[in-house]
Amino acid sequence: MSEKPADVVMATAWYPPYDLGGTEVYLEGLVQELSHKGLTCAVLVPRAPGAPDRYEHLGTTVWTYPVELPETRQPGSGTRRHGQFDRFQALLRQNPRAIYHQHSWTTGCGLDHLRAARAQGLRTVLTLHVAGAVCLRGTLLRFGETPCDGLVEETRCGACWAESRGAPRAAAWAVGRLPRALAARAWQGRTRLATALSARALALGKAQELDEAFELSDRLVAVCQWLADTLTRNGAPPDKLALSRHGLAASYLAEAGQAAARKRSEDTRLRLVYLGRWDRAKGIHVAVAALRSLPEKMPVELSIYAIGAAEDDGYEAEVRALAAGDSRIRFHPPRPHSEIAETLAAHDVLVVPSLWLETGPLVVLEAQAAGLYVLGSDLGGIAELVAGTKAGELLRPGSVPDWAKAIERLVARKSEGPLPKFQGLLRSQADVADDMIGLYRSLPPALAPESRLARITP
Repeated sequence: MSEKPADVVMATAWYPPYDLGGTEVYLEGLVQELSHKGLTCAVLVPRAPGAPDRYEHLGTTVWTYPVELPETRQPGSGTRRHGQFDRFQALLRQNPRAIYHQHSWTTGCGLDHLRAARAQGLRTVLTLHVAGAVCLRGTLLRFGETPCDGLVEETRCGACWAESRGAPRAAAWAVGRLPRALAARAWQGRTRLATALSARALALGKAQELDEAFELSDRLVAVCQWLADTLTRNGAPPDKLALSRHGLAASYLAEAGQAAARKRSEDTRLRLVYLGRWDRAKGIHVAVAALRSLPEKMPVELSIYAIGAAEDDGYEAEVRALAAGDSRIRFHPPRPHSEIAETLAAHDVLVVPSLWLETGPLVVLEAQAAGLYVLGSDLGGIAELVAGTKAGELLRPGSVPDWAKAIERLVARKSEGPLPKFQGLLRSQADVADDMIGLYRSLPPALAPESRLARITP
């Protein structure tokens, strides 16, 4: 892998510059801060289209490995070992004394990869970033409607998943109650019906997968409180579990502060902005529909800076069609992360109309640093970041009338003066790095005297 073995091997399903979402920004910043504090990091990531076997990114070596998906399903949990897995194992062997820190839960970086690290005797840390790590549906919304407690229970979870695949509610419950043996046999099938009938087996597999992940991990990290609570409900050992919230890079905090200071308020329009992915779960259509329901003469505009989703399901086209003919709604190309602070500071309000439980999103912190008011769904991590700040408002997820009324109130409020800004202290990535150094130092067995980590003070 490298001439000098790394202190920490970061494993992730995606990494810059080939992918750039909230988790990727978080991990990129964490790697940089750990490096500044004296730890050598290496990154392992499935090879993205066009990516080489290895590349340098901001001074860190990133090693890629091919992922060939298997043609047949395997019994047991929902994970499937991909082809050329030996390439991943070979990369691990180059760092026999490293701490293995995994940040994803996918076929390309999931349970099999954690197993491999443990089999090679590495100390292991698993950070969970999304609801999909515990939820088959991926949203942690029960039947897509109300927040779930996250406890994996095979009948309930099987029914919820079956409904998400198109089964009517009553039929979904029947599928969730199928005998285990029948559901397990259905999992081996390749038809649409067999897939639907396997719902209970999938839910049971998810529970077993979580149990094994907890067993294989020396430490577990949750990036928000609701996720920590969910892991606890599913049996995560309290002595392994740590809460470490997101932080912002020091460079971004400085840029955002400067951009906010330069901001001028001569524009009487209320300027709303969305930054994120083209994804139905992000609820962009809710904000668009809310704005469209308001009188055309109302001084408000919405700027949408969205990046492509992993799979194009037509959502972007639907949102554009919904906004057609309304000049107040503007679509822009995605901004590079180096321009996010300036982009945000040119607006008044960040809209985060998500329909699922976010663990952040990081853009809320970025907006708070840039002096924006936040309108967000009263769900998960959004609620944790906005509640009690006096610089934001939480709304019913998916309720177009509620979002329209909130926008109308803010239009009137801006006509009387600037909107409130976040006044609290924001965590930095240096704070996150200190959390991780403390956690790494607590790992069994005791660190060797020559380890750099033993000499670093968080």
